[in-house]
This record gives sequence, structure tokens and C-alpha cells, in this order.
Amino acid sequence: MDYINIANSKILYLLAAMVIVFIMFQSVIFLRMAFKRGKEIGLSREKMIEAVRTSAVFAIVPSIPIVISLIAIAPVLGIPFSWMRLSVIGSQSYELIAAGIGAKVMGVENLGDPNYTGEVFANSMWIMTIGIIWGLLLCIFALKRYQNKMKKVAKKDSKWAEILVNALFFGMLSVFLGQPIAKGGLGLVVMLCSAAVMLLLTFIGNKTKQNWINDFALSVSMISGMAFAVLFTSIGIG
Repeated sequence: MDYINIANSKILYLLAAMVIVFIMFQSVIFLRMAFKRGKEIGLSREKMIEAVRTSAVFAIVPSIPIVISLIAIAPVLGIPFSWMRLSVIGSQSYELIAAGIGAKVMGVENLGDPNYTGEVFANSMWIMTIGIIWGLLLCIFALKRYQNKMKKVAKKDSKWAEILVNALFFGMLSVFLGQPIAKGGLGLVVMLCSAAVMLLLTFIGNKTKQNWINDFALSVSMISGMAFAVLFTSIGIG
């Protein structure tokens, strides 16, 4: 059986739906708890409903990159597993890198390769799942301690704390940016073009003081990157 048939099988749809329904149920519980607490501190029902409505509107923009990521990885990893991953935890960059590692350790160079069988797909799924679970466990068992340490560092030297956080952030980015930079070619060209779009929109947003432009900058840069990839591939660049 072709692996994509397994990736889009009914059992995976069922398992993914179970996880997502649980997350939705959890969200409803948290919403009820928030309303209950709001009443306790004297907030009116109208104010709380307005807060929910406003939050829902502002949540649309950050969700656009997630939808784009789902469209991008679903043809490779199937709809249900991609749907579950990006609905709960994960990102396009991490999912594709982890899935690629799962393929390479099985002797398959690329995702979607003719040798990418159901067994290789299962290995990719295991690596993607095991690789990301540590973030959840660290948040449960170590986040509070980490935050307390960072507060102590910030009290002693706020500049050093800022440098440390930025270094951690750029270290994380280097994991995703290192490969296209090292390999060059289409990946590097698309990355530079997307970065240029992002910088241009950020500059315009800051210059005109239109914050909504900054809110859409990431989504537009991602869509632009996909468009550039298609364009450059069709004309043979990279």
C-alpha cells in the first residue's frame, strides 16, 4: 500500500479527531472557568463577551501561518496527522525537519521519495512525536524554575538577560536557517526573498505606525516565500 493512503486512512482521521475534540473540550472548560472567575472579580457579562469577541478576531491573523503550514505539509504527511500536529502543537519547519530525519535514518533521502514506505512514514511519525514531547514536559517540570532564574538574572543585569534571551532565540532560528544557508540554491534564494518581504512590511508598518501591517507581515512573507518558490522553480532559478 502506498504510504499516502496510510497517511490519509480512516483510523488516523479518527485518532486525530479524538485528540482535537479533547483539546476543544478543554478550551470550553477553561472558558467557563474564566467566565466564573470574571464574575467573582466583578466583570460584567457584556465585557467578558466583548473580550472573547475581540480575542477571536485577533486570533485570526496568527492562525493564517498555521493554515498555510497545513496546506504545505498535508500532501507530504497526510491530512489527519498534519491537522492534529498543527492544531495542538508543532510548526511547519519542525514537522518537516523531524519527518526528514525519520526518513533518513531509514535510508530514504527525501519525503515523498518512491522508497518512502508506510514503515518509513511510521518512523517519521514517531520521531516527530517523541522529539516535541520534551517541550511539554519541560514546561510542566522546569518552566517555573527557569522563569525564576531569568528574573534573578534580569534583576542583577537587565542587559545581560536581554542578550541571553536573544541568543537563545537566534540559536533556535539557526537550526531552521542553517540548512538553506549551507546548501544554497533555491532554499537560500527563497529565504532571502521572504526575509526581504518581511523587512519591507515591518519597515512600512513602523514608519506609518500601522500596527495591522506588522500583524500580517509574517503571513504575507510566508505566502510570498511559497510564491517565489513556485516562480523560481518554473523559470529554473536556484
